[in-house]
Amino acid sequence: MSEIDENSLEPASGWNEMEDDHSIAGRKRIRAQLEADIQAFLNGGGRIQQVDTSFHADAPRRVEVGFNNRSF
Repeated sequence: MSEIDENSLEPASGWNEMEDDHSIAGRKRIRAQLEADIQAFLNGGGRIQQVDTSFHADAPRRVEVGFNNRSF
């Protein structure tokens, strides 16, 4: 899987944070824009992969040893 350079991404078309008032109409507008952006992505040859819900991108963390050599 390749890494995505987020700096090269363009903002979603029509997105304006100042108009986002968290109202029902605002949420509906955002959902419609998201759907349009997804369709544009798929029409441009993109594909969406479904990932298992138990998938974690983070590497397992090392257990910290603390007081009296017990892990926290």
